[in-house]
Amino acid sequence: MVILQGILLLATFLVLVLYCMKGGNLLLGFLVTAVLWCVIGLVPIQTVVTAIFQDSVAAYGGTIAVIVFGAWFGRVLVDTGIAGYIIKKTVELAGDKPLVTTLLINIVCMLIFTSAFGVGSVMAIGMIILPILMSLGIDKRTAVGAYMLAVAGGMWLNVAYVSQFFAVFTGIKYDNHYVKFGLIATAFHLVILIAYILFNYGLANKKKLRAWSAAEQGASDTQLKGYVVFVPFIPIIMVAIFKWQPVPAFIMGIFLGLLLTRNLNSYKMAVTKAQKTLYDGVADSGLLIGMLYSVNIFQAAAKQIAPILQDLFGDFIPNSPIILLIAFAVFAPLALFRGPLMIWGSGIALASILQAMGTFDEKFLFIIFMILPVSIVASSCPTQSWTMWALNFVKVDTKEYIKSNLGWAWALSVACLVMGYFVYYL
Repeated sequence: MVILQGILLLATFLVLVLYCMKGGNLLLGFLVTAVLWCVIGLVPIQTVVTAIFQDSVAAYGGTIAVIVFGAWFGRVLVDTGIAGYIIKKTVELAGDKPLVTTLLINIVCMLIFTSAFGVGSVMAIGMIILPILMSLGIDKRTAVGAYMLAVAGGMWLNVAYVSQFFAVFTGIKYDNHYVKFGLIATAFHLVILIAYILFNYGLANKKKLRAWSAAEQGASDTQLKGYVVFVPFIPIIMVAIFKWQPVPAFIMGIFLGLLLTRNLNSYKMAVTKAQKTLYDGVADSGLLIGMLYSVNIFQAAAKQIAPILQDLFGDFIPNSPIILLIAFAVFAPLALFRGPLMIWGSGIALASILQAMGTFDEKFLFIIFMILPVSIVASSCPTQSWTMWALNFVKVDTKEYIKSNLGWAWALSVACLVMGYFVYYL
């Protein structure tokens, strides 16, 4: 009986992997697979309706709040003109120097996304940055590749993004230990970003063009003052330095963002702007929240059937963290297309099983499963929602994008995995 159950569980896992890699709806895929695993594992109905479908979701409330307020803050940065103002001033500072402008714009973008969160924010800022880069004579493939690397680079320290993983790895916190790792990973990412731009710029022989007309797409930022450039960094400063919790830190950022852009000058203006940015922020993160809820349900189901898989396949799973680390480094591209090493894809099954088996420390599993979504997926995978938008926006072929970015993303993955093992885990 156990052998038959194991075979059926493995078969449904492989189907889930193929489904995710073919671009299937993740929310639906996780929910259906969770139900199938409960049926195959003969999980009692009361456990299914209580522990799996209710308790797992209810326990996720705090993380959802962080995601919502992070997305709201991201919308404030965009809709008040703060992000556009920072980008425009960066372009003006660089002058008529395409390479310098490209480097500065992407570095500034990377810094903005250490706090800004949500697909809407990525798209809105991309509508400003990408035309600027292409008006400078940067080819569109390099422009998209650099922007995606810049967005991904901010995620190592982004409280809202990192908090998603705490729902799966409940013992991990955004503390000084993590901040140390995040800072080093950000530095690694910055080196890769600069090298990517220099390499691709060196291959191209483009004429120099000025970007002022494209910069005007930022709109409505002409009345802002220089001090607004500090607003994007308020949440991360409050969390990392002053030890605030993420939600009040984002509220502080939202308030100052609205105040310093004169959106609180009248009651009507304050209500209108606050409601619109909140609404757009929730809309930006709605599908993500639904997917994360389904991930929690799936993870709870995986814990119930883990003993079956452990009995059958326990001998085949390496007990050494070093071996697993090497496997993740060598096969890092399997995180592409929501593959088995991408935790926000079919990889949640592997993560849940490894957790339930208790073979590896939670800190180790967190670090290896957290690195690839940033270094590989956000940096080079066309199935990332905002990457799909960007490729369509500038009309770049997905194969060309992967060819351009994957090698750099893979090198970043290996560097961060090795660094994470020594800095964060040991």
